[in-house]
Amino acid sequence: MKTITKIATALPALALLSACATTAPTTSETSSTTTDTPTTEQPSAAYDRMAPTPYTCTDDSMVMAKQSINKQQVMLNATLPAVEWDKQAIILNGQVNGEVASYTNNSNPEVVYAWHMKGNEAVLAMKWASGTEYNVTCRNSRDI
Repeated sequence: MKTITKIATALPALALLSACATTAPTTSETSSTTTDTPTTEQPSAAYDRMAPTPYTCTDDSMVMAKQSINKQQVMLNATLPAVEWDKQAIILNGQVNGEVASYTNNSNPEVVYAWHMKGNEAVLAMKWASGTEYNVTCRNSRDI
């Protein structure tokens, strides 16, 4: 009888642990409602847990870049004083071809974003529907 009592007392705890173990994690989607900031999409590719690569740019901008494991996406976190961005997140899709990685995001009809990397250098470019452009050259801060 003592064994049955112990099992009956442990069942609620086991049920709770099982429910926690099988509940899928949830994520929130981030989107932008204004046209002067990028639309961020939920990453569809897996990312490792390593820290993003820091880039220092020619106009005192800073970009943190992290490629997906399959190299088909890059997540940027950019501080760009020229366009009044402070730690703005954006996800771009693309691929690696040899030594060059090229990524774009054209989900916002008002602006297209591009990030190109080769070696320890990168270029961030934006082109608005009005024809205005912004380009900045960046260098991997770890190599400076």
